[in-house]
Formats: sequence, structure tokens, C-alpha cells
Amino acid sequence: MGFRDQEKQRYAQLKSSLFSEAAQPEGVYRNIPRTFCLPEECSSENLHMSIRKDALDYFRRRNIPWHDGFADTEGKQKALPSNHLCCSQSMCVNSLFPMTRDKRLFERVFRVFFPELKEALTFEADQEDGENAVPYLCFEFVGEKTHFEGERSWPQRGANCTSLDFAFLFEQFDGKRHLVLGEWKYTEEYLRCKLPTAGDYNKTRLATYKEDFHKSQLNHGKLPNYTDYFVEPFYQLMRQSLLASKMQAAGELGADIVTHLHVSPKANRQLAYTFTSPEFAAHGATVFDAWKKLVGPDTFCNIHSENLLTAIEQCCSNDWSHWLLKRYGWWR
Repeated sequence: MGFRDQEKQRYAQLKSSLFSEAAQPEGVYRNIPRTFCLPEECSSENLHMSIRKDALDYFRRRNIPWHDGFADTEGKQKALPSNHLCCSQSMCVNSLFPMTRDKRLFERVFRVFFPELKEALTFEADQEDGENAVPYLCFEFVGEKTHFEGERSWPQRGANCTSLDFAFLFEQFDGKRHLVLGEWKYTEEYLRCKLPTAGDYNKTRLATYKEDFHKSQLNHGKLPNYTDYFVEPFYQLMRQSLLASKMQAAGELGADIVTHLHVSPKANRQLAYTFTSPEFAAHGATVFDAWKKLVGPDTFCNIHSENLLTAIEQCCSNDWSHWLLKRYGWWR
């Protein structure tokens, strides 16, 4: 049994201890009732109660859609989160949202993985009118401008463009500003994904990233052929690492260094060990080992979710952190 199915089974057993009585019935997802989903009217319970109101307001103010989300009572589409308990976006927000305001918690947790972190910096580009505080961490970041030709001039965060699930900025002990662009995975797997055949490549996609890809070859040396990247997860990894390189070259948000960070469960072997594009298998034991070797550790790094959640638990002891480890502590 794969990690995704294991998590679905675990939620069916945990549901009664994590969610309200109203949330206990099966939820309908893609027209099928499922034990590992919440009823549509309870989808907001996918977020911990301590962050629920503020997180929903954060996404609403920025017009960021929730993946597979629902309309709110005012009819705004995708203003409420998915009812699927294996939703990676909900896991990302549940795990990181308290750090948008808690500078000390942010620094203690992420210094475990970035020992060069001296001080968290406010993410000025993410403050909306009417908000009193500037966040230290933002969600669905697309940058200050459109970086790729062919993508929309005014991208909507979280939709129809190259974006990152989260981002943060910090000052290093050497005084440099470091921007981290983060992608979050949970139960995703790409077992059925296959490279397009010669006549099936999307010509627009090929043209959009071609110039930047060939520039990256000059910096990173011998890479697999350009067309080998056009299957998930390599297509997303390519776009996001190219975006990190372009942001560093542009000095985005005053950053001297821009790193592409990937967070995913060590237990999700279907994600880590499936080489949908065979050319990459020669470069590392896992997809992420191969990617780091190809683009360099200064451009890409990965963190196992188990280690990140453990760091949160060690740095914080309250209802939120206890719930977080109960809900997502699959390895315990």
C-alpha cells in the first residue's frame, strides 16, 4: 500500500478525534462520498481553529484561490479550503501560518534547516491595505513581476502561473539577504505521468522556458535534454528553479541569494523514487537528490516533512502544535 492510501485509512480512523460532530459524515469529493473527506459545509475545519479565521482572511484579501475549494456564504468562488484531508495546501497552511506573525517561532524552527539565519525579515511585498502587521512568511508567492515570457502579465497568485506555495526572507549572519521559495507536497504521486511523445509537446510551454533553460546550462553544465523536463514532477521543479535563478539575478526583494526549497514526506516513496523522466535516474537515488545534484545545493534544497514538524514540536507546545502532530504524525 502506498503512502497516499495509508493516509486515507489513517484519517478514516482519526476523524472523530480531530473534527466536530458535524464533520464526521463522509464528504463528497469528485462526486463520490469518501471517508477521508469532510462534508462540504465543514471544509473550513481542514484548518486548525486557532488559525482558521486569519488564514481565510489572508487568502481572501489577496484573492488567492484554495485548491479544490468551495464558495463562501457570499458566493466568492474557492474562498474556502478543500474538504480533502490529504490536501497539501491545507497541510502547508496548518504547519506554517502561525509563523506569519510569530518572528521568534519562525527563527527557531527554520534555523534548524538554515543555520545561517540571523534574523527573519518582514515580507513587505505581502502586506495588504488595512492590515496592521507585515507577515514574516507569505503563501502562493509569484514575485513582484512576471518573470517568464508567455505567462500572464498580472498573474493571480496560486493560479495560471509559476508560483510557490510559500516564501520567506531572512538576513544571514554575513549580512546577505536570503529569499526562500518553498514548494509543499503531501500525498502527491506521479506514477501515471509519462513524457509526451515527439508530436505532443505543448509548443507554448516549450517556448516559454527555453531561453532561460539554455542560460542555466551555462551555469550548471551538462543537463538532461530540455524536452526531458516536460513531465511532472520535473516540469514543476524546472519552472521553480528557473524562477529562483531569475529572481536572484533581478535582486528580487533586495535578495542576494534565492533558494528553491522543497518540503515533502520521507514516507512518500511513490513521490521520491518515481522517475517519470528516466534521464534523471542516473543523477541520484531520489528525484530530489538528482535535482540537487543537477542544479546545485545553493539553488535547491529539500526538507522532510517529518523533520520540519518535529522541529515545530520542539520549538512550540500549545494546542496548535499538539493538533498538528496528531493530525500529520503518520510516522509515530
